[in-house]
Amino acid sequence: MRWKLLLFALLAFMIFPVSAGAVDFSISDVQINAHLQPDGTVQVNEQHTYEFDGKFKGIIREMKPKEGAKIEGFEAFENGKKLKVEKKNDEYRAYRKGKNETITVELQYTIKSGMEKYEDGAQFYWPFFDERNETDYGNMTITVIPPSQANDVLFLGYDSAEETGAVQEDGSVKFAMGEVYSGENGDIRVVYESSLFPQMTVIDRKIRPSVRADQQLQAIEKAQFIANQQRVEKIGGVVLGAGSLLVILISVFARIRKKRFIHEADLQIATNGFYVPTYDMSLPAILLFKKGNAAVELMSAALLDLVRKGYVRQLSDDEFELVNPHFELEHEQQLAQLLFFQIGKNERFTLEQLKTYTKEEKNYAEFQKSFVMWQQLLKSEVKQYQLKKPSIKTRVALVLIGLTGITLSILFILYELYFLLTVAIVLSLYSLIFSLFYRPLNYAGTLMLQEWKEVEHWMNEMDPKKWDDLSLDERFRVLVYGVGIQHKELASYYEEFASAQKSINQNRSSDYTESGSGGFYVHNPVFLTGSFSQASTNVSANAPSDSSSSSSGGTGGGGGGSGAF
Repeated sequence: MRWKLLLFALLAFMIFPVSAGAVDFSISDVQINAHLQPDGTVQVNEQHTYEFDGKFKGIIREMKPKEGAKIEGFEAFENGKKLKVEKKNDEYRAYRKGKNETITVELQYTIKSGMEKYEDGAQFYWPFFDERNETDYGNMTITVIPPSQANDVLFLGYDSAEETGAVQEDGSVKFAMGEVYSGENGDIRVVYESSLFPQMTVIDRKIRPSVRADQQLQAIEKAQFIANQQRVEKIGGVVLGAGSLLVILISVFARIRKKRFIHEADLQIATNGFYVPTYDMSLPAILLFKKGNAAVELMSAALLDLVRKGYVRQLSDDEFELVNPHFELEHEQQLAQLLFFQIGKNERFTLEQLKTYTKEEKNYAEFQKSFVMWQQLLKSEVKQYQLKKPSIKTRVALVLIGLTGITLSILFILYELYFLLTVAIVLSLYSLIFSLFYRPLNYAGTLMLQEWKEVEHWMNEMDPKKWDDLSLDERFRVLVYGVGIQHKELASYYEEFASAQKSINQNRSSDYTESGSGGFYVHNPVFLTGSFSQASTNVSANAPSDSSSSSSGGTGGGGGGSGAF
C-alpha cells in the first residue's frame, strides 16, 4: 500500500518539487514510545536518527495535536545534553549545528487530553505523522505502553500502520511499520481496560464495538481486495498478453517489410551501376527527408543548391550575391528573402552578417518566424512526393494499446500487482513511442535513401574511376548533399570537385554552363557549414526558456512530520 503514491508519480512521469532548503539529510530510524499515565496524559519519548550530508543547524518536528488535545513540555536532547528549542505554531526546531554527521536526537513531550475513557475501555487514538510529512522514515516503530500490566488489549492500525501491530507480554502494543514514505498517514489506536486509568472521567458509552467494527471492516476490505486482485490479475494478464502479441506482430511485420524494401532497392541500385540519383524533389527536401528535421545547418546546403541552380553567385568564401530572383520553388524564395534581404543588404549576403545577426537577441523572433516558414515550405514539398506508407490505422492501434496499458497500470498499482505493472509500463511506453515514430517508408522512399546512402559510400572511397564519368552538375549535387549531411570527407571531396571545376571553367564546357552555374566559382564549403553551425548555436542561445497547504491529516485533524534546517 505504501508504494502506491510513489508508483502513481512514476507512472505519470511527474517531477515533484523538492524542499527549497539546502540541507541534505535522511531519517534512517525513528523509535516512538508512548507511556500512558493513569490520569490519561501520555508521556512520549521519540528518538530520531538523522544522517546529514553537508552543513545543518538542527532538526524539525511538526506535531499538530488532534482536536481537543494539546502538547506540553517539548524538550530535545542529544546524549543527555539538552538542546535549544524554538516553537512556531505546530513546528518545533531543535538547534544542533554540524556537518556530515549521523546524530540521534531524543524528543520528550506530554500529550494532554489525548485519551478518552469509556465504559468498556480507555482509548489512545493518535496520529504521530500524517500526509503533511515531507520526509521518508527509513524504519519507524511506535510502541504504546500501558500504566501497568494489561490483559484485555484491543488495537488497530490505519493506512501505513495497518497490520503492523502486535501485543507484547506486558500488554504494550508495538507497531513495527518499517519504511514509511512522505505524504502517508498512519494512525494508531489502542484500547485498554478502564481500570488502568482510575483518574480519568468516563464517557457514557462503549468504545470496543466501534474498534471491532473497524477491525471487521478492514478484514472485509482485505478479502474484497484479494478477490479483486485475483480478478484484475487474470483479466489484466489476458489483455496484456493480447496487446503484447499485437505489438510484436506489428514490429516484426514492419521490420520484415523494411528489410524487403531495402533488399529490393539494393538489387536495383546494383543492376543500374554507379550513378548519382536524380529526382524532381529538390536536394534540400531530400536532405530533410533523410535527416528528419530542418535545422539551421541545413540552410548551408540549401544556399549552395541555389548557387548550383544559378540563382546565387558565390563571390568568396564569405560572400554571396543574388543574381536571379525567379525561383522555381517557394522554399527557395523564402530562403533568399531571409538571407539576402532580412539578414543581408542590396542582394548581397555574407557569413559575417549571419554571425552578427544571430548574435543579437532582438533579431531572434524575426529570424525564427522566417526560419519556421522556410521549414514548413520544405516539409510541404516532401509531403507532395508521398514517400511514406499510410500508417494511421496502425498508429491508432498502438496508441490504444498504450492507453490500455496506462489504465491497467493504475489498477495494478491499486492491487499491488507489481510484475504486471512492470509489463504494462514497458508495453505502454513501447507502444506510445512506437506510434510516435512509426512512419514506415514505401518502396520509393526506401529506394531514395538507399541511393543516397550509396553516394555516401562512394564519397568515402573517393574512387577516381567512378567520378571521372560524372558531369560537373552531378558532382555539384553530391557536394550539396555532403554539405547537408556534414560528411566527414567533405574537405577531401571538395578538392576533387574544385579541380574538376577549374578544368571545366578553363575549357568553357557547355556541360558546366547548362548546369546553371556557368562561369561561377564555388568556394570551399567547410567554412560555409561552420558559419551556419555557429549561427545555429547563436539562435539556440537566444531562444527564450520556459519558466515554470493542506488541512487534512490523521485522526481528529492531527498529525505532523519531520525535517531539518
